Amino acid sequence: MKRGKTRMVGCIFLILCLGVLFSGPVWAKTLTYADHDPPSGLRVNSVKLLIQEIEKQTQGRLTVKPFFGGAMGKASEALKLVADGSVDMAFVFPDFFPKQLMVHNIFKLFPQGPGKWENIRWVYEECYRSIPAFSNELAKEDQKTFYITSALPGAMCATYPLTSIAGLKGKKWRASSRWHLAYFKALGAVPVSVPWADCYMSLQTGVIDGVLTDYDGMHDTKLDEAAPNIFIGPEVWFGTPFLHTINLKTWNGLSKEDQQGLVRAADKISTEHFGKAHEEEYHTVMNAQKKAGAKVVFWKKSDLDAWNNNPAIPEVRKIWIKEAQEAGIADAEAVMEKVKAIVEAAIKKESK
Repeated sequence: MKRGKTRMVGCIFLILCLGVLFSGPVWAKTLTYADHDPPSGLRVNSVKLLIQEIEKQTQGRLTVKPFFGGAMGKASEALKLVADGSVDMAFVFPDFFPKQLMVHNIFKLFPQGPGKWENIRWVYEECYRSIPAFSNELAKEDQKTFYITSALPGAMCATYPLTSIAGLKGKKWRASSRWHLAYFKALGAVPVSVPWADCYMSLQTGVIDGVLTDYDGMHDTKLDEAAPNIFIGPEVWFGTPFLHTINLKTWNGLSKEDQQGLVRAADKISTEHFGKAHEEEYHTVMNAQKKAGAKVVFWKKSDLDAWNNNPAIPEVRKIWIKEAQEAGIADAEAVMEKVKAIVEAAIKKESK
């Protein structure tokens, strides 16, 4: 009798041990994440927190192995890396994919926008909620967005003193978007296409006189060393969303519970961390530039008016609509009007 009880107790103990063993992290699924930026800076720091939060929200059932600094591929390869399953997730910058992500590139057609993260986020959420074209073009690439961030406002850095929009005239300027290059041309500047990696040297050697980019990106890549004349206004919207996408097959292979955990993690970091970090980074960058001896000049209302009333804007919007329709986006004109209304509503929210 004692021997039977002993065996029974032993069996129960074994079952409990096995239950603990196989209900814990042993069954965790590891997702791979690719990012062409180094593991620092405003956006990437939020990604690192997101990775930790994903594990918390899924109680260890999901873990993420990141590959920063382009270890899995170049920025121009990110969309394909996710689409073909080379990685489960990646940072995708729409500017590198003007044809595949044509709808996501529409924001550059609106030179002014909100500066606070809460209102920028609202723009993206409203666009995804009310305009199916955003999700549809990513679905064609076998992926979906699970986390969105944004850069700081757009800013210009020049190798010469720049105190107004009029100072662009006759100078060679670089931007990542063809639309911004069109804005420069209409204002009398000479638009120049230079690879992002070559901007610093191009500024040093006089190939270009200035660069328009996001304020934090400018500082992270030390462009403000080569071009220490900074021209900035919070209303000058960089616009393009920073997408963090997940392969659809990977997403559909997750349990409903883990899908919800991933969404909760993204929402928590976006709401509780990124907005504060976004605002702090703006002041951190500016203080660092001033300390280094850079000259920081703010846009005046006349500069903003000149930028917003750029004669190229109506024309480039027509071009976008035509090209979008040719690419199969039948409601391209309606998409333009909806995004316009959303951006304008966000600007009003900002002014309250």
